[in-house]
Amino acid sequence: MYRRAVQYIKPMEQGWTRPHIFKCDDHKSYVVKLSNNPDGTSVLANEWIASRLAELLNLPIAKCSIVMITRDLLDMYPELKKLDIPPGLHIGTRYAKDGVNVGDNVDLSDCNNVHYAAGMIAFDHWINNWDRHVTQANLLYLEVKREIMLIDHSDAFFGPDWNMEEWWDDPEKMDVFWGPLYEKFVPFIDNYDPFDSYLTAIESLDEDDIRNAVHGLPDQWSIPEDDLDELVNFLLYRKDRVRFAIEELIHHFPVWQTARYEY
Repeated sequence: MYRRAVQYIKPMEQGWTRPHIFKCDDHKSYVVKLSNNPDGTSVLANEWIASRLAELLNLPIAKCSIVMITRDLLDMYPELKKLDIPPGLHIGTRYAKDGVNVGDNVDLSDCNNVHYAAGMIAFDHWINNWDRHVTQANLLYLEVKREIMLIDHSDAFFGPDWNMEEWWDDPEKMDVFWGPLYEKFVPFIDNYDPFDSYLTAIESLDEDDIRNAVHGLPDQWSIPEDDLDELVNFLLYRKDRVRFAIEELIHHFPVWQTARYEY
């Protein structure tokens, strides 16, 4: 099932992948990453797969849809015609008009779902989404609902290059991430074991869960099935090792550290 774009709104003001906002046939606006973006169709695959994996963990991720953009629609807008956008299937995430970057001095004390930050941190380590903790731009705060929402997973799986050698160069190695975005959440999620429920959820996923999330991409994106199989193996291997990476963060969490020491 995909959404059909029916109206072009405008380009986004920021973003390496140069996304654009389209209104679709469900009367909702989507931030659409195009198949001819600078990093190629693996960006689209990363967004789609990360979204499905996050949904398995019940994390608050922006609703993601495959978006059909027709030649007729492209021909209606001169600003689109000059971008040489191929008609067909692209990737879109629901546009949050009231969303602001969490890095923009957001007061999280009134956030209704701040506890999901622990799941976000565990998720980022599992899929090697290496840029959220430093950019502070890949997490929105919805001012009306007072909720956080995960966005932008272009750099998951070590980035859009899908370098198998990098995936398996040192399979025992789990990069440990920490930065100003994660730091903001310490006062709100620090407890005797803040990550355990999310780590258990990741560890509980079976091969069918992960395979169903990874496979089923549009043929137009030209992602080889062998690469998708390799990504499944990569995620299966890592899911039982995320806990060890997260343990490296304990010194950032005073309550957790004290509880562990006392135990």
